[in-house]
Parts: sequence; structure tokens; C-alpha cells
Amino acid sequence: MKRTKRWVLGSTILAMTLGAALTGCAKTEEGASGSPAPSASGKVEDKYDKLPKAVSVTMYDRGAVAAEEGSYEQNRWTKWIQEQSGVQVKYVPVPRNQAQDKLNTLIASGEAPDLIWDFDRNYIGTLVTQGVIQPIDDYIEKYSTVLKKYINENPDLKPLMTFDGKIYGITTKRPLNNLANAGMWIRQDWLDKVGMKAPTTEEEFFAVTKAFKEKGLSGNTNAPVVSMYVWPNVISGLYATHSTQWYLEGGKMTNARFVDRNVGAISFERKLYENGYIDKEYLTDKNSQKMMTDWAQGKSGILIGTVGNGIDSYMKDLMKNVPDANPVPLAAFSTKYGKFGVYQETDANIFVAFNKDMKNPKAAIQYLDWLLDKGWYALKNGVENTHYKLVSGVPQVIDADKFKKEVAYASEYAIVKDDAKTFKPEDLIIKAAQDPLSQRWAKLNVQAITTALSVPFRRDMPYVPSLPEINNVFASIGPKLDEIRTRAIIKGDITPEQALDMMRKEYKSAGGDKTDQGAQEWYEKNKKNFK
Repeated sequence: MKRTKRWVLGSTILAMTLGAALTGCAKTEEGASGSPAPSASGKVEDKYDKLPKAVSVTMYDRGAVAAEEGSYEQNRWTKWIQEQSGVQVKYVPVPRNQAQDKLNTLIASGEAPDLIWDFDRNYIGTLVTQGVIQPIDDYIEKYSTVLKKYINENPDLKPLMTFDGKIYGITTKRPLNNLANAGMWIRQDWLDKVGMKAPTTEEEFFAVTKAFKEKGLSGNTNAPVVSMYVWPNVISGLYATHSTQWYLEGGKMTNARFVDRNVGAISFERKLYENGYIDKEYLTDKNSQKMMTDWAQGKSGILIGTVGNGIDSYMKDLMKNVPDANPVPLAAFSTKYGKFGVYQETDANIFVAFNKDMKNPKAAIQYLDWLLDKGWYALKNGVENTHYKLVSGVPQVIDADKFKKEVAYASEYAIVKDDAKTFKPEDLIIKAAQDPLSQRWAKLNVQAITTALSVPFRRDMPYVPSLPEINNVFASIGPKLDEIRTRAIIKGDITPEQALDMMRKEYKSAGGDKTDQGAQEWYEKNKKNFK
């Protein structure tokens, strides 16, 4: 899941031309019909066979590779990938929380990797409209066996891969535990100390946080009692204002940034901030390190962020540091606008695109076919009898610490994988190491997934428009929208209502009316494809 404190898809990419399509062949390599010329032996030559089997790939740098393991560019798994795939793969790390900005810089300088991927379909759409990436239907048809079969067996994914009638971003399905990405936690032992129940409404939520703070459960009555982990996907989900979405408001397409409910979302964060319920530096707390350290040390009673992805070590540390701590999942509560759930992902996982300047797309297809066929499994689970053993067909971790150090970071290399078909949440309990701490966390994680998915996330359409006019408008005004919103939360010298009005005016001045018209026309054209 991406960090959505940023309200735009990334900084403006320098204008780039498409150039000659890579699927074309030089005249000296073509026969009279335009087809590849036969060789002296009579076999049809493929120009890509003369090139090195090499490809460069984006890699999210999450700071998870231990020093003794190496780096994201070189480690035990990158060596294994070269040996097993038959392709020389160069990894280009980009910081996770500035990934799109970094990629934009690499693209503008002509140094972007061959395979560019991101969780955000809108970002891939931006690259399509900028002419940065190329359609890959012909490569799949000509060179693939595994990918081609997977796409045919999962036709519901094809519309998500498709822009302007062509496939630009290969994706695979998420397992259930990755659909439930955002979530909340609350300390049941803290609830017991103040004699209250888990909140089911916004009013109850703030009553609980007030009680936690006044009771001084964090150590003193001045300390914050709420931690937030990286993404405000919870808050935007609760108010159906998630920045990746367009909503049908009275039958009209309205961007998430401008729906009336934003007043409630901004007010929510303002209340957290002005009452000292959350750390005053929460918007600049890099990777939420300060707030998550507070959580792990038992200093906060509510965690807003995720059901489990990325927080396992913090949860285990909490349970070790504070043996009496009883963290439990907190279901999405209602607001005065309704009950909309917290952010949940689409079936599609990341989107893998081909740089238009890629030298050897055949090698890229070979690499992706290998990953999807069998490479992903080891990258996700490690080596059998070293990192896991099979129990009822489920790879069970042998040693949690060894797995975390030697394997956990490797799953990011599996940019396509086929792990959704047979996954069940309870598999997480079998998969986890058998020590009491790992088992306790696994059971809590399963509960959190079920809890998060129990309240549907409002998503009015399976994918949203990615049009040049939309991308250009938000690239131009995004920083200003973010500035206005932050001002209303931190300075508080404008009300949430005034902030929303100011943001709408910025949008309108930048051509918002025309953008809305384009989005509406897109919806009318594509709604037949929505389920």
C-alpha cells in the first residue's frame, strides 16, 4: 500500500516522445513483407536473440535488508534469481515513500529501469499518457507461455491492465490478507482500565481517546495516545474520501478531494492534533518511526494504519515489552456521513510496465514468466527445510528471526506471483513459526483481516479514470491542495469548511470543470465494464 499523505500521483514528468516502437525491426532485418528475415539456415531470426538476456527492474527500498545480507542490489536472492531465471537482472532501488517522485526523476533523466512497477494504477496511467511506457500485448502473445495462460484464466484482471485498448501494466491477484491492508488496533487492557467498550462511532472514538489521555495511560496526561502507521488510509476510508478514488455523487463523477465529506476527514485529523491525541510531528515522522516506537513500548493505546503488513515486529515487541498488553483489532466505525470501512485494495496487486526504451522485451517476458511460474514461491517462503517446512501443504516458518533476516525482504522481488488461489487467512497460523509469540501474533493477524473486511470499503468503480487532463491538473495543484489541508489541521487558522472551499477554487482555476466533464464521459463510456 502506498503512502497517501501525498495527494497527487507524483511530480510532473518532463515531456517525452514515444520514439520508435520497440516491436519494429530495422529494414536490414526485415524481409520484403516486413516480417523478420530468414537466416541462412532457413530459420526466422529474432533480433532480440542477439542481445544479452538482461533487464533492469524497480525495487522498493524499505530499509529491510540487514547489513550482513548485503543490499537491495546484491544479496543471496539476487544471486539466486540470476542463476535460476537465466536472465541478468539489475535492481534499481527507490525509497518506498518517495517512489513515484524518484521514478519521475529517473524517467526525466533517461535512467529509468526497463521494468517500472507501482501499486497505483493511476500512476501507470500517467506514464501511458506521458508516452513513457509501451503496450505489451504483442510481446505476451509472441514470447510468453505462463503470463499468457494466467491472463486467459483471470479475465477479470484484463480491464485493470488495459489503457486505450492495450495492455500496459501486468498484474496478478492479491491473496485475501493483502486485500485487507488498512486497519486499526486498540488496547483492550486500556479500555478495561477506563471502563469503556471499543468505539463504534466517531463520537465514541474521541470519548475513548479523551479518557485514555486524561487517565494518563501513556505515562502522563500530556503524552499522545494515538499512533499512526505510515498511511492515513484509515481516515480517508472512514469518510469515503480516499485520494485514489472518484465517487458518484448524485450520478456525477466527483474526485475524492472535493466531496463534502472532506470536511469530516479534515476535522477528524484536526481533533487528533489540537487535543494532543497524536504526536505533534505525525505528518513529518518519517516512516512513522517515532509513533511506532511509542506503540511498541506500550505508550499509545490506539494504532491507526494496517491490519498487519509491516507491523509484525512492532506488535511482537509490544507483547514482549508489555506482557499484559492486549491489542485487539478495531473495526471501522461510523461517522455522521455513514459507514464506509477502511481502505481495501482491489484484486489487482502491483502493475508492471515496460519502459518504451527497453532494449530486450523478450528477456523481460522470460523473467516475468519464470517469476510467475515458480520463482515467486521461494522469494516469498525461502528454502525448504532451511526457512520453512511444509505442514498440510502450507510452508511453515522454522525460525522466525532467521526468516525475518534472510527471507522477509525477498518477497518484494516477486513482482508477479500466483499466491491468491489457495490462500486462506487461517493459513497464517500454520505458516507462522511455532514459538508462542509468533503464534499469538498470527492469530491476532487473522482476526484483524476478518475485522477489516467485515465493513466494506466504499469503491464506486473497480478502477478510475486516468486521463491526461486529470493527471495534468492534479500534478499542477497537488502541492497546493496538500498545503491547504495541512494548514487546516496544524495551524487551524482556517476551518475545514474553508479549506475545502479553497481547494475547490484551486481545482476550478486549474480547469476542474473540464476535468470533471472528461471524467463523466469516461464513466459513461466504461461503466458497462464495471461489475
